[in-house]
Amino acid sequence: MTRASQLPKASRALFLKDLPTSRLTRQRENLNLIANYKDSAYKFPQVSKLHLIFKSHNAYGHMGAKQFWKWNLRTICFHNPDVNIEVTRVNCPTKEEQLKCPSVLKVVYADGREKKIDCKHKHSDDIMKELVELTQAVKCPEDEIPVLKQ
Repeated sequence: MTRASQLPKASRALFLKDLPTSRLTRQRENLNLIANYKDSAYKFPQVSKLHLIFKSHNAYGHMGAKQFWKWNLRTICFHNPDVNIEVTRVNCPTKEEQLKCPSVLKVVYADGREKKIDCKHKHSDDIMKELVELTQAVKCPEDEIPVLKQ
C-alpha cells in the first residue's frame, strides 16, 4: 500500500488527484496525458523553435504561461521532436520588476521569421489556440497518437 493511497483523497497532492492509486496505472495515465493532452496534439511543420519566457512565480498574469509550459508544451514536444523548445523562467525579486516582466511565447519559423504571442493574463488554452492560428499547425490524426491501455 502506497503512502498516497493511505491519505484521504481530499488531502492528496494536486498531481495525484483524479489519477489511479496504483503506481503503474498512474504512470500509464501520465504517459497518455503527455501524448494527448486536450487540444495540444498538433504538428508544426513550419516552426523551427519555440521560446517561452515567463516569471518563476505565477503572480501578475503569468499563470497561463506556466500552465501552458506544464501541460501543453510537453505534448507539443512529444509530437514535434525536431522543433527546438526553450523555456526561460525569470526570477524577479521586487514587485516593480515583477510587473514589468514579460510573459511571451516567441515562434521562430524555418525561414527565420519571428513572431511573438503575448501570454500575460491569458489562459493556457487561449495561448494554444493563438499558437495554432499563428502557425497554421496541423492536428495529429487520432491513429498516430499512441494510447497505452490496460
